[in-house]
Amino acid sequence: MNIALTGITGMVGSHLIKKLIEENPEGSPYNIRALIREGSVVEHLKTFEDVDYIIGGLEDRESLAKLVQDVDVLVHLAHFPGPVQAVDELVKVNVNGTFDLLEEAKKAKVKQVVFMSACTVFGEILPSVDKEHPLDENHPVLPSSLYGSIKSSIEGFCHYYHKSRAFDVTILRPVTVYGVRPQLDKSEWFQTVDFLATNYNVDLKGSTKYVAVGSVVQAIQKVLGNAEASGKTYHLIDGHIHNLDLGKLIAETIDSFGECEGVMGEDGVPMSNQAAKDLGVEFPGQERIVEYIKLIHKLQGEYGGERNIQNW
Repeated sequence: MNIALTGITGMVGSHLIKKLIEENPEGSPYNIRALIREGSVVEHLKTFEDVDYIIGGLEDRESLAKLVQDVDVLVHLAHFPGPVQAVDELVKVNVNGTFDLLEEAKKAKVKQVVFMSACTVFGEILPSVDKEHPLDENHPVLPSSLYGSIKSSIEGFCHYYHKSRAFDVTILRPVTVYGVRPQLDKSEWFQTVDFLATNYNVDLKGSTKYVAVGSVVQAIQKVLGNAEASGKTYHLIDGHIHNLDLGKLIAETIDSFGECEGVMGEDGVPMSNQAAKDLGVEFPGQERIVEYIKLIHKLQGEYGGERNIQNW
């Protein structure tokens, strides 16, 4: 299977390519082509010599055409974050750029597109949503942020191309994804671990819906070439945790003398992950969070002072 990837220098993309290649040491069944920006930090990709790297970006249509040529599946993970002089550039690069990418995928006769959206497409939640009727994939999309609006717009394009039978489309909507990032100190909750590891007190508030990067990668693998996933959207959520409770869990896990203070966050909107479970995606719960905390603590101890990107 020939796969094209965008967003390979980010967390999900870097974990995905490790899984696709290292899971098959005798030879990957995938031929992978990836789009990377000139000047991107790629130290963590140096071991993946068989990947065909295309230098370009969402604003460079020629590079997009090269990316999808002779490709079976396009996995679109990239989101251009800036820096920008004005917010309209974020819209132009992400929305217009993705439209160009999908147009090139149509011309290249790509069979399937997997788009990484986000649960931020939901802003206003209907009063009918409660514990007995959690927010699922059928809830109307009413974004209240620019990021959510961008993702929602791209979802609209995806539905158009799917309905017009240009290619099969699967949309994934994760909540906050935690996992080791190529730039270690940008990893989720790193700063809290870092402060508590040096026995500082932390002040925490709010709460987080979370999903492990491993579950997100597994979801991508489950939908690759899967006709049953065509035209479907999947919510990727493992659970919910108050940040104050998370801090206490971190302190307990790494045996910190630091204290966690603050206020409890709201319980948040109940959200269903049943469709993803039916697909076969596994959600390991807080047990995986503890494993992640231990790993971040270990890496923080080894590299925390320099904050350099490591080939983890």
